[in-house]
Amino acid sequence: MITGASYGVLGSSRAQAHLRQILDAPELKARIMPSSEFLLSHSLQAFDADNNLKNPEQIQELEGLFEDFQMFINIMKQLSHTHAAHVKAAENFSWENN
Repeated sequence: MITGASYGVLGSSRAQAHLRQILDAPELKARIMPSSEFLLSHSLQAFDADNNLKNPEQIQELEGLFEDFQMFINIMKQLSHTHAAHVKAAENFSWENN
């Protein structure tokens, strides 16, 4: 999941788009959760003295994204185990045994 904050209005949208593009490169094989951006604009004013987000709507949005991210991680783990099982089966395959 890619998140970002900026002092301005755009909330790191351009940086996130570039990072997503880089991480999507075949050489990296990064698994990026689709449609999961958190853009925090005006970050200097967004936090209280204890460094907690002040806006309840932003807190709720971020908590929802992290719940989705946890689900994404679990799905990726299952896919990874399935892929590993297929790779092992392919490595053990023999025309003589089948």
